[in-house]
This record gives sequence, structure tokens and C-alpha cells, in this order.
Amino acid sequence: MLAGLVLSGLVGGCAARVKVPLLPPFPPSAAPSVLWAEPFDELHPERWREVEVRGRTSYEAITLEGRSCLKAHSRNTASILLHALRFDPQTFQRLSWSWRVERPVTGEALERKEGSDASARVYVYFETKGLPWQKRSIDYVWSTTLPAGTITESAFSSMSKILVVESGTASLGQWRMAERNLEEDYARCFGGDPPDVIAIGVMTDTDNTAGEAVAYYDDLQVSKTRKE
Repeated sequence: MLAGLVLSGLVGGCAARVKVPLLPPFPPSAAPSVLWAEPFDELHPERWREVEVRGRTSYEAITLEGRSCLKAHSRNTASILLHALRFDPQTFQRLSWSWRVERPVTGEALERKEGSDASARVYVYFETKGLPWQKRSIDYVWSTTLPAGTITESAFSSMSKILVVESGTASLGQWRMAERNLEEDYARCFGGDPPDVIAIGVMTDTDNTAGEAVAYYDDLQVSKTRKE
């Protein structure tokens, strides 16, 4: 490696050889480790769009025990909050969030249409060929009946896979942290490499069980996988 660059020039009226240290090459701009974050200090209407499925779940930004978060209250309703966000999940593989279930769904049975409600869900939608509403999705669920790690198909669509992240009622009323690798989860659910993510959603629904549920969400974040 050259230690410097030799230039010819005039110094004091005489020809001279001046040794100029080489500057180190500028590294390419590194992609940020965190691509997107949502602290839910407000529910920004330009960021989140509510899509009604059957009635409207109540979503509001609140302060709970000194913590800003999103409260979701469903009473025989189902609507989803969606945020359009396009990124490559092979670069930004890590999805993390915090959630808390205060009142769980009664009669949950995710494998059947009549019981396919969940106290808390975080959806990830992937670019998929076909009609606009035909998108593959992973539905990360807090289930009161299925064990953590379960992967099953939605009772309503083969395009949506349910992946149970939190299970049971032992942690009701407590904040729980969740962290997923989107690239790995897509391969487990659908096989192959994931296409671009196009949207992220949150939902608390009770329309199929005609019941009631209350949950809280906070600190959604998309970032690069942390190096060990």
C-alpha cells in the first residue's frame, strides 16, 4: 500500500517533490441499524390507517403507568391498524415490539373461523403477485390456547400464517418483549427467501367470539439483526 502520493511542484521558485499523505478512502454510507420505530406517543393519522373488518376496535394513544403506548379495546369488533412500509427483510430482518394483554379473548380457537380471534396480533404483509388483497402475511399472535412456537394457517386464508409468540395467561397485565427474525420466519411459514415487506399492522379482535379484549402495544421497531 502506498504511504503517500508524490506530487511535483514549485516550492520557493525551485522544483521540488512534495510528499502528501493520502487520505483514507471514505467508507460507503452504512444503512441505519434501525429503519423504522413507532413509540406510540401519538396515533398519527398520516402514518396509521384503520381498516374495518367487522365493526371498529377502539385504538388510542394513551399513557399507562407513565408509559406512552397504544391501547386496543375490542367489543365484538375487528379492525386493523395498518402502516405502509416497504423494506427488504433480508437486510432489515429484525422486528421487535412490546405488548401487554389486560383482558384476553374468551373462547379463542384460532384454527376455526368461529373462534379465530386474538387478544393481540402484529401483522407483517409481503409483496405477493395477485390481486391487491391477496398478500402473504405472517400474523404474530398472543394466544391463550396454543403454545408458543406454533405455526398454523389462518382459518380464513391460506395466504396468512399464524405464528404464536406469546402463550397463556400467566403474563396477563405484564409488558412482554417480542423479537422476530423476518427472514427466518418467512422461510418457516412459506419457504424460500422473503420478498419486500409492504406493510405492518396491529389488531385486537373479538368479532368471531362475540366477546371483549383489551391489549396494549408499544415500541414497534424494524432494524438489522443484532450481531452477537
